[in-house]
Amino acid sequence: MALPDDIAALRDRVLADLNAAHDYDTDTKSAWDIVRQVIAAGHTLSIRNMTTGTLTTQADLAGKARGYVAEQLAEATFQRFISTFEIFLLDFLRLWLAAYPQSLGGKKLDFQEVLDAQDKDAIALLVIDKELADVLHGPPAAWFKYVEDRVKLRCPGQNEIQQFAEAKASRDVLEHNRGVVNKTYEA
Repeated sequence: MALPDDIAALRDRVLADLNAAHDYDTDTKSAWDIVRQVIAAGHTLSIRNMTTGTLTTQADLAGKARGYVAEQLAEATFQRFISTFEIFLLDFLRLWLAAYPQSLGGKKLDFQEVLDAQDKDAIALLVIDKELADVLHGPPAAWFKYVEDRVKLRCPGQNEIQQFAEAKASRDVLEHNRGVVNKTYEA
């Protein structure tokens, strides 16, 4: 496939992933609303978690639902949005660098990796993956500088980059530190 077709396929896949995240959020809220209506209508129920042994009644479930929707669902959806963007950016750069591998001409590999590779394309992918791992372990501003240096998109702007960096930092705190900011996340 040609690069424009690959990028269009990537766009379509990412848009489908974002739509699925929106659907998950909306459908889950609707499902909990249905549960609330069933409980309000006077129906009883109990659910036993076979892993933990916890027994949840309709009264317990009504209380848990608020936290599930207000906190856990919102956090999970937010984390998925950020992860989807990170995967998009990684895949976009991988496609771009595979189409223009000469931009990585000065990079080095361990000779054993070269010997173990099936062909020249596999060697190029090794170099690309090492390059992207280095770039994506840096701060988001460095990611976008890397994109700009290679692709010359002239976007996003500095304000958008800063907003994304803040969103990513928030996701990282939720994902890696249970929502608690400490010295690792202060900057």
